[in-house]
Amino acid sequence: MAPKVDVEFLKNYPNAEKSFLEICKEFLDKLEEGQGDNFRKAGEVIGKRLIQDKVIFAVGTGGHTYMPVMDMVHRAGALVAVDGILDLSTSPFAGGTRSIRLERLAGYYTELIDLYQIGKDDVVIVFNNIGVNNASIEACVAARERGAFVIAVSSVAWHEAIPADHSTRHASKKHMSDVCDLYIDDYNPVGDSVQIVPGLGTPISPISTITYGYLTRRIEEEAIRYILGQGVEPEVFWSGNLKDGMDKNRQYERKYFRRLKIF
Repeated sequence: MAPKVDVEFLKNYPNAEKSFLEICKEFLDKLEEGQGDNFRKAGEVIGKRLIQDKVIFAVGTGGHTYMPVMDMVHRAGALVAVDGILDLSTSPFAGGTRSIRLERLAGYYTELIDLYQIGKDDVVIVFNNIGVNNASIEACVAARERGAFVIAVSSVAWHEAIPADHSTRHASKKHMSDVCDLYIDDYNPVGDSVQIVPGLGTPISPISTITYGYLTRRIEEEAIRYILGQGVEPEVFWSGNLKDGMDKNRQYERKYFRRLKIF
Protein backbone atom coordinates (compact mmCIF):
# COMPACT_ATOMS: atom_id res chain seq x y z
CA MET A 1 0.00 0.00 0.00
CA ALA A 2 1.22 3.48 -0.86
CA PRO A 3 1.65 5.77 2.17
CA LYS A 4 -1.07 8.26 3.07
CA VAL A 5 0.13 11.59 1.75
CA ASP A 6 -1.86 14.84 1.66
CA VAL A 7 -2.18 15.42 -2.08
CA GLU A 8 -5.61 17.02 -1.98
CA PHE A 9 -4.22 20.23 -3.51
CA LEU A 10 -3.22 18.30 -6.65
CA LYS A 11 -6.90 18.11 -7.59
CA ASN A 12 -6.63 21.82 -8.49
CA TYR A 13 -4.25 21.02 -11.34
CA PRO A 14 -3.91 21.65 -14.19
CA ASN A 15 -5.01 25.22 -13.49
CA ALA A 16 -6.01 28.15 -15.70
CA GLU A 17 -6.17 30.84 -13.02
CA LYS A 18 -2.66 30.91 -11.54
CA SER A 19 0.62 32.05 -13.02
CA PHE A 20 3.43 29.54 -13.27
CA LEU A 21 5.29 31.47 -10.58
CA GLU A 22 2.33 31.15 -8.20
CA ILE A 23 2.09 27.44 -8.98
CA CYS A 24 5.79 26.88 -8.34
CA LYS A 25 5.59 28.63 -4.98
CA GLU A 26 2.62 26.51 -3.92
CA PHE A 27 4.28 23.24 -4.89
CA LEU A 28 7.54 24.10 -3.14
CA ASP A 29 5.69 25.16 0.01
CA LYS A 30 3.72 21.90 -0.02
CA LEU A 31 6.87 19.86 -0.57
CA GLU A 32 8.64 21.42 2.39
CA GLU A 33 5.56 21.19 4.61
CA GLY A 34 4.88 17.54 3.79
CA GLN A 35 8.34 16.10 3.12
CA GLY A 36 10.69 18.20 5.25
CA ASP A 37 11.11 15.40 7.81
CA ASN A 38 11.91 12.94 5.04
CA PHE A 39 14.50 15.31 3.59
CA ARG A 40 16.19 15.30 7.00
CA LYS A 41 15.99 11.51 7.29
CA ALA A 42 17.48 11.09 3.83
CA GLY A 43 20.21 13.59 4.62
CA GLU A 44 21.16 11.70 7.77
CA VAL A 45 21.32 8.34 5.98
CA ILE A 46 23.44 9.83 3.20
CA GLY A 47 25.62 11.79 5.63
CA LYS A 48 26.40 8.71 7.71
CA ARG A 49 27.46 6.80 4.62
CA LEU A 50 29.68 9.59 3.32
CA ILE A 51 31.41 9.94 6.69
CA GLN A 52 32.44 6.29 6.23
CA ASP A 53 34.28 7.36 3.04
CA LYS A 54 31.74 5.57 0.84
CA VAL A 55 29.81 6.77 -2.22
CA ILE A 56 26.09 7.30 -2.77
CA PHE A 57 24.28 6.03 -5.86
CA ALA A 58 21.58 8.08 -7.63
CA VAL A 59 19.43 6.31 -10.22
CA GLY A 60 17.41 7.84 -13.03
CA THR A 61 14.97 5.28 -14.37
CA GLY A 62 14.39 6.57 -17.87
CA GLY A 63 13.10 9.74 -19.50
CA HIS A 64 13.30 13.01 -17.60
CA THR A 65 13.96 11.27 -14.30
CA TYR A 66 17.58 11.68 -15.38
CA MET A 67 17.35 15.38 -14.50
CA PRO A 68 17.62 15.08 -10.70
CA VAL A 69 20.45 12.59 -11.05
CA MET A 70 22.36 14.87 -13.39
CA ASP A 71 21.69 17.68 -10.93
CA MET A 72 23.34 15.71 -8.13
CA VAL A 73 26.53 14.54 -9.83
CA HIS A 74 29.74 16.42 -10.60
CA ARG A 75 28.13 19.81 -10.01
CA ALA A 76 29.46 22.92 -8.32
CA GLY A 77 27.98 23.21 -4.84
CA ALA A 78 26.86 19.56 -4.77
CA LEU A 79 28.26 16.56 -2.93
CA VAL A 80 31.27 14.94 -4.57
CA ALA A 81 30.81 11.26 -3.75
CA VAL A 82 27.57 10.68 -5.66
CA ASP A 83 27.71 8.19 -8.51
CA GLY A 84 24.97 8.66 -11.09
CA ILE A 85 23.54 5.60 -12.79
CA LEU A 86 22.89 7.36 -16.09
CA ASP A 87 22.45 4.68 -18.70
CA LEU A 88 22.62 6.29 -22.14
CA SER A 89 20.28 3.75 -23.75
CA THR A 90 17.39 4.61 -21.44
CA SER A 91 18.04 8.37 -21.49
CA PRO A 92 16.34 10.95 -23.73
CA PHE A 93 19.73 11.44 -25.43
CA ALA A 94 19.11 8.14 -27.22
CA GLY A 95 15.57 9.21 -28.15
CA GLY A 96 12.43 9.79 -26.12
CA THR A 97 10.50 6.86 -27.56
CA ARG A 98 13.44 4.51 -27.03
CA SER A 99 13.70 5.65 -23.42
CA ILE A 100 10.02 4.96 -22.76
CA ARG A 101 10.26 1.48 -24.24
CA LEU A 102 13.38 0.48 -22.35
CA GLU A 103 12.15 1.73 -18.97
CA ARG A 104 9.30 -0.76 -19.38
CA LEU A 105 11.58 -3.65 -20.39
CA ALA A 106 11.71 -6.40 -17.78
CA GLY A 107 15.16 -7.23 -16.42
CA TYR A 108 17.06 -4.24 -17.77
CA TYR A 109 17.47 -2.27 -14.56
CA THR A 110 18.23 -5.36 -12.51
CA GLU A 111 21.28 -5.80 -14.72
CA LEU A 112 22.24 -2.13 -14.34
CA ILE A 113 22.16 -2.36 -10.54
CA ASP A 114 24.33 -5.46 -10.78
CA LEU A 115 26.73 -3.73 -13.18
CA TYR A 116 27.36 -0.95 -10.65
CA GLN A 117 28.12 -3.59 -8.01
CA ILE A 118 25.71 -2.13 -5.51
CA GLY A 119 25.90 -4.14 -2.31
CA LYS A 120 25.45 -4.35 1.44
CA ASP A 121 25.00 -1.02 3.26
CA ASP A 122 25.16 1.08 0.08
CA VAL A 123 22.73 3.99 -0.11
CA VAL A 124 20.75 4.29 -3.34
CA ILE A 125 18.29 7.04 -4.24
CA VAL A 126 15.91 6.18 -7.10
CA PHE A 127 13.84 8.75 -9.00
CA ASN A 128 10.70 8.16 -11.05
CA ASN A 129 7.60 10.38 -10.91
CA ILE A 130 5.19 7.60 -11.76
CA GLY A 131 6.95 4.85 -9.82
CA VAL A 132 5.21 1.76 -11.18
CA ASN A 133 7.18 0.68 -14.26
CA ASN A 134 9.77 -2.07 -14.59
CA ALA A 135 12.76 0.26 -14.34
CA SER A 136 11.70 1.95 -11.11
CA ILE A 137 10.52 -1.20 -9.32
CA GLU A 138 13.50 -3.28 -10.45
CA ALA A 139 16.01 -0.63 -9.42
CA CYS A 140 14.57 -0.53 -5.90
CA VAL A 141 14.11 -4.28 -5.53
CA ALA A 142 17.51 -5.24 -6.96
CA ALA A 143 19.32 -2.73 -4.74
CA ARG A 144 17.50 -3.89 -1.60
CA GLU A 145 18.11 -7.56 -2.42
CA ARG A 146 21.82 -6.75 -2.45
CA GLY A 147 21.59 -5.17 1.00
CA ALA A 148 21.39 -1.49 0.07
CA PHE A 149 19.28 1.17 1.79
CA VAL A 150 16.89 2.53 -0.84
CA ILE A 151 15.42 6.03 -0.87
CA ALA A 152 12.61 6.23 -3.42
CA VAL A 153 11.27 9.49 -4.87
CA SER A 154 7.98 9.33 -6.77
CA SER A 155 4.30 10.30 -6.61
CA VAL A 156 1.49 8.59 -4.74
CA ALA A 157 -0.99 10.44 -6.96
CA TRP A 158 0.22 8.52 -10.02
CA HIS A 159 0.08 5.22 -8.16
CA GLU A 160 -3.54 5.76 -7.27
CA ALA A 161 -4.52 6.94 -10.76
CA ILE A 162 -3.01 4.21 -12.94
CA PRO A 163 -5.20 1.09 -13.24
CA ALA A 164 -3.75 -2.09 -11.76
CA ASP A 165 -3.79 -3.80 -15.16
CA HIS A 166 -2.17 -0.91 -17.05
CA SER A 167 0.62 -1.90 -19.43
CA THR A 168 2.95 0.61 -17.75
CA ARG A 169 3.00 -1.35 -14.50
CA HIS A 170 5.58 -3.82 -13.27
CA ALA A 171 4.20 -7.37 -13.04
CA SER A 172 4.07 -7.13 -9.25
CA LYS A 173 1.60 -4.20 -9.50
CA LYS A 174 3.61 -2.48 -6.78
CA HIS A 175 4.64 1.14 -6.41
CA MET A 176 8.12 2.38 -5.45
CA SER A 177 6.76 3.22 -2.01
CA ASP A 178 6.22 -0.52 -1.47
CA VAL A 179 9.81 -1.51 -2.23
CA CYS A 180 12.02 1.05 -0.46
CA ASP A 181 13.35 1.89 2.99
CA LEU A 182 12.54 5.60 2.90
CA TYR A 183 9.91 7.16 0.67
CA ILE A 184 9.75 10.78 -0.49
CA ASP A 185 6.64 11.91 -2.33
CA ASP A 186 7.47 14.47 -5.04
CA TYR A 187 3.80 15.55 -5.29
CA ASN A 188 3.79 15.12 -9.04
CA PRO A 189 0.24 15.56 -10.37
CA VAL A 190 -1.10 13.07 -12.89
CA GLY A 191 0.13 14.26 -16.26
CA ASP A 192 2.89 16.42 -14.69
CA SER A 193 1.79 19.58 -16.55
CA VAL A 194 0.09 22.16 -14.33
CA GLN A 195 -1.12 25.06 -16.51
CA ILE A 196 -4.08 25.43 -18.83
CA VAL A 197 -3.78 27.99 -21.61
CA PRO A 198 -7.15 28.91 -23.16
CA GLY A 199 -7.33 27.77 -26.76
CA LEU A 200 -4.86 24.91 -26.31
CA GLY A 201 -6.25 21.41 -25.92
CA THR A 202 -3.52 20.07 -23.63
CA PRO A 203 -1.97 21.46 -20.44
CA ILE A 204 1.60 22.80 -20.36
CA SER A 205 4.41 23.43 -17.86
CA PRO A 206 5.57 20.14 -16.28
CA ILE A 207 6.17 20.96 -12.62
CA SER A 208 8.65 18.14 -11.97
CA THR A 209 11.48 20.28 -13.35
CA ILE A 210 11.00 22.62 -10.39
CA THR A 211 10.16 20.11 -7.67
CA TYR A 212 13.01 17.77 -8.56
CA GLY A 213 15.47 20.65 -8.39
CA TYR A 214 14.19 21.69 -4.99
CA LEU A 215 14.09 18.30 -3.33
CA THR A 216 17.58 17.29 -4.50
CA ARG A 217 18.99 20.51 -3.06
CA ARG A 218 17.16 19.96 0.23
CA ILE A 219 18.42 16.39 0.58
CA GLU A 220 21.96 17.57 -0.12
CA GLU A 221 21.60 20.42 2.34
CA GLU A 222 20.47 18.07 5.10
CA ALA A 223 23.32 15.65 4.37
CA ILE A 224 25.86 18.47 4.52
CA ARG A 225 24.43 19.84 7.76
CA TYR A 226 24.52 16.35 9.28
CA ILE A 227 28.16 15.81 8.27
CA LEU A 228 29.18 19.19 9.67
CA GLY A 229 27.33 18.34 12.88
CA GLN A 230 29.59 15.31 13.27
CA GLY A 231 32.68 17.52 13.09
CA VAL A 232 33.60 16.43 9.56
CA GLU A 233 34.15 18.67 6.53
CA PRO A 234 31.81 17.60 3.69
CA GLU A 235 33.30 17.05 0.24
CA VAL A 236 31.56 19.52 -2.08
CA PHE A 237 32.52 20.44 -5.63
CA TRP A 238 33.76 23.97 -6.27
CA SER A 239 32.93 25.89 -9.40
CA GLY A 240 35.73 25.36 -11.87
CA ASN A 241 35.23 28.96 -12.99
CA LEU A 242 36.25 30.38 -9.61
CA LYS A 243 39.80 31.16 -8.59
CA ASP A 244 41.39 27.97 -7.25
CA GLY A 245 38.20 26.04 -8.11
CA MET A 246 39.86 23.63 -10.53
CA ASP A 247 42.72 23.03 -8.10
CA LYS A 248 40.22 22.09 -5.39
CA ASN A 249 38.28 19.79 -7.70
CA ARG A 250 41.42 18.04 -8.95
CA GLN A 251 41.97 16.76 -5.44
CA TYR A 252 38.57 15.08 -5.63
CA GLU A 253 39.33 13.78 -9.11
CA ARG A 254 42.48 12.09 -7.88
CA LYS A 255 40.60 10.53 -4.99
CA TYR A 256 37.49 9.35 -6.86
CA PHE A 257 38.51 8.88 -10.48
CA ARG A 258 38.45 5.08 -10.21
CA ARG A 259 35.57 4.99 -7.74
CA LEU A 260 32.96 7.10 -9.55
CA LYS A 261 31.86 6.48 -13.13
CA ILE A 262 30.89 10.17 -13.43
CA PHE A 263 34.58 11.04 -13.89
